[in-house]
Amino acid sequence: MKSMRTLTREWLLLPDQYDRFTRYLRDNGLTTANRLLLGIIVIVMGVCALLNRFSPAGPTSKIALLFNTVVVISCFMVGVSWWVFGPTKRRSFGFVFFCDVAVSIAILGDSAPLGRLLSSVIYVLMGIYIAYFHNPKLQIAHLTFSVVMIVVAAQPILFGPERDPALGVSRVLVVVTALLICAYISQTVLTMLSVDASSSDLDPLTGLLNRRGLDRHVEKVLAEFQRQQSAALLVIAIDIDRFKTINDVHGHDVGDRIIFRVAHRLSAWAHADAVVARVGGDEFILVQRLSVPAIGPMLDSIGPAMHSNTDEIPSTSSIGIAVRTHKFAAGEDRAAALTDMQKVADSAMYESKRLGGGRIHTIVTTANR
Repeated sequence: MKSMRTLTREWLLLPDQYDRFTRYLRDNGLTTANRLLLGIIVIVMGVCALLNRFSPAGPTSKIALLFNTVVVISCFMVGVSWWVFGPTKRRSFGFVFFCDVAVSIAILGDSAPLGRLLSSVIYVLMGIYIAYFHNPKLQIAHLTFSVVMIVVAAQPILFGPERDPALGVSRVLVVVTALLICAYISQTVLTMLSVDASSSDLDPLTGLLNRRGLDRHVEKVLAEFQRQQSAALLVIAIDIDRFKTINDVHGHDVGDRIIFRVAHRLSAWAHADAVVARVGGDEFILVQRLSVPAIGPMLDSIGPAMHSNTDEIPSTSSIGIAVRTHKFAAGEDRAAALTDMQKVADSAMYESKRLGGGRIHTIVTTANR
């Protein structure tokens, strides 16, 4: 049984969940619903701040009213922009920062001590969001900031003219406990989903699709490739160089971290509609479509995206790419055609490995192949 120290260290080493969870939402048709819901949440925050202006317990000083106005306008702008422009990882980080700051301004502008603590519950919602979309370090920063702001919000009821320390301490403990428990439960549920993924379409280590998931989800990419004019279909095979040696020298924990690192970089490099899968111990397959003019720049960028000289334990990967620019013929078996492209990509990858690894080899398939 692992010690608490080991579990904590492993939790802190967990990478950012954004790419993994948004891919899960996309594959299950939940992207639009998630986008709408988050936009609504921010706008509702703005509505609540606006209604506060008309309450005797709301902001009364000029500076508090000014900050309240800023929060109201910002909430409406952020909510609408979330709908119009859609989420990205950078916007998601900005969303967390904005919500924490907006909630803090709203809390400090509230003249009712108990109202301040009630508004602090919104920190709980942000903790749940971070648990699913981001990383433990951001969660710790959020929880630390939230606890500090909750204590600050409780100052009037703890030390003010009408202080009630017993009530203040009890309310602070209730809000802080809810904050920590909800973050813990969310993380536990996420861990349980990861365990369940081992028997579904997802690879439990990386969160990418497994071979079964690849077969089930790739048809969307093939259909879009067939439908879009001047589009190319790419099948990319990646194998980590000398992975057995890495495991033997550094241990399997390091090997797992390197697998996850490669998976994360591959997901970050790929287009949003790509299908990315871990199909073996250190083998990955990516299938995506893109416009023909974008092929060159895209292929030029994969090497720098996958390799870094600053890694604690450096690793390289052999990359093989099969490119198809001609559409599927009438009656052509798409699954068989994709299998053929995977074989071509594998051949290109093994050629890269034969030349020493850390290389990219590309083969363009022709209509009469």
